[in-house]
Amino acid sequence: MSDVSKKMALACHIEGQGPELIMFHGGTGSWTHWIRNIPALREHFTVHAYDLPGNGDSPSVPGAITPHDYVDIVCESIRDVGGATKPVFLCGFSFGGVVATMLAARMPEKVSRLALVAPGGLRSAPGAGSGRSRLNLRKMPPEPAPEDERRAILRHNLMQMMFAHDSTITEETIDIQRDNVARQRLNTQPFTGGSLTRAALPKIKVPTLGIFGARDNLSWPDVSARVDPCRELMPAMHIELIPDAGHWVQYERPEPVNRLLIEFFKQG
Repeated sequence: MSDVSKKMALACHIEGQGPELIMFHGGTGSWTHWIRNIPALREHFTVHAYDLPGNGDSPSVPGAITPHDYVDIVCESIRDVGGATKPVFLCGFSFGGVVATMLAARMPEKVSRLALVAPGGLRSAPGAGSGRSRLNLRKMPPEPAPEDERRAILRHNLMQMMFAHDSTITEETIDIQRDNVARQRLNTQPFTGGSLTRAALPKIKVPTLGIFGARDNLSWPDVSARVDPCRELMPAMHIELIPDAGHWVQYERPEPVNRLLIEFFKQG
């Protein structure tokens, strides 16, 4: 990969003031995965909620890009946040948790505290024990399909993958998902479906927090499939289970997640 391609300008939603907090969204997402968290976090931190390459408003990347080359781009893109030599706080959700863990292992001088929210990449072998493959997901119909039909499918798929309660899904939730699906240009399965987080975790030396929804449908057969590897590979990680919450835990149960993140990062 050329040096030019590594210097990608990523779209970033910035709010607040205080210590620098970088946040990475999940697959088929954008900064809006944190829309219920930023209002609380910005009272304590300068929040940098990125659209990762191939997502949201950030530039695309080649379809065949390797995860390691992808993380090279992200490393270069965040290097100067807060100053080239100043450590930052880092938080990643799902696919973004894989990227955050790989980045923290590769740039130990840059990250002073790491929070992982429902991270993927914790399987013992690529594709093993996939939660997504057992879900009853529906394909979006081709255009011009009625808007009501498309929104019904988005609601169904959100409930299958993201939430423990149908009541969590509002019209705003569907709007967020519709927009993120329309701008998705990256296959995140090579990140979440393998063991990249598993490989990187033992290299992490900074305080680390893991937050999981206790009813995460993407963790098969249950949330222990993701929690147990974290405990095994990084015994010092502080792990919190949020009761009665699914995969998109910070959206379904924002209050306890916000409290945990604020308390954790303010210790730094």
